[in-house]
Amino acid sequence: MTTKSKTIIQTEFGPFAVRYHDVGGTPVVSFTQGDITRGIQVVRMHSACLFGEAFHSLHCDCEHQLSETMRFIERHGSGIILYSYEEGRGIGLEKKIAAMELQRATGCDTVEAFKKLGLPPDCRDYADEVAVLQELGVPAHIYSFSGNPIKRRALEDAGFHIDAEYEVESKHLSQLALREKRVKSEKMGYSYKDL
Repeated sequence: MTTKSKTIIQTEFGPFAVRYHDVGGTPVVSFTQGDITRGIQVVRMHSACLFGEAFHSLHCDCEHQLSETMRFIERHGSGIILYSYEEGRGIGLEKKIAAMELQRATGCDTVEAFKKLGLPPDCRDYADEVAVLQELGVPAHIYSFSGNPIKRRALEDAGFHIDAEYEVESKHLSQLALREKRVKSEKMGYSYKDL
């Protein structure tokens, strides 16, 4: 694995160091603030969501998760976001749009739409993101900003200890995003405290 380029960007949540990592041909971008090599670090492994992040779709909480993690990192004083281009839980943008149309046309949820397309509900394994955490020297004890059981398992299998899990409060989400959050809880094993 190599870090191909890096810079610092100014955000509304303070400065973040940005690094582009090539993990066996798979790009992962790390956003870090403060000293991430000591203490308990805030960690979010975040997959790209074009519609939520760029076009403010009401169907998901991706943009909220990202901005709330940045806000939390600023308050904490340090932390890391790993951003990977695994749109639609790893199925890619084209199939994600097809799944979204199935939901719109038939009223099914994301898990059912993926099944109709012959796909599992989540294709990601987070091995690349974990490799970047290890390369950057993130300590074993972390705070995770996610309720995803696959992320949790990937981190724990790599030797990380999740001291606490954080999430975006549901009161800030649209009814469509709340529905999706319930689907992830009931059908994919996500752990959410406020549902």
